[in-house]
Amino acid sequence: MLRAQRAEKFKSDLFWVGHWVGSGRSGIFFFLSAVLISATFAGLTIINLPTFLSCPNTKSLCYLVYQMRFNNKSVILPQQTKDILAEYERNKNKPRQRK
Repeated sequence: MLRAQRAEKFKSDLFWVGHWVGSGRSGIFFFLSAVLISATFAGLTIINLPTFLSCPNTKSLCYLVYQMRFNNKSVILPQQTKDILAEYERNKNKPRQRK
């Protein structure tokens, strides 16, 4: 008997909370919060998705946006391109050591 009363009270409280969250100012607040969290997560994912990024120069929008990356060392500038290619060519010609 007591267990049934507790279950009914729990269901009643659960429906009350659901109604409170889904209506009025609280509903608008929770909806806007969910949209803001989703947009933030999507923005961070899009910014950090590419492994490497080549930007035309340090004053470009590309460079400014990608400075917000978690790993912003993976942004390649034009002056770094020659160094990266030269290092690749050097390493390509070295014999590989087997472990």
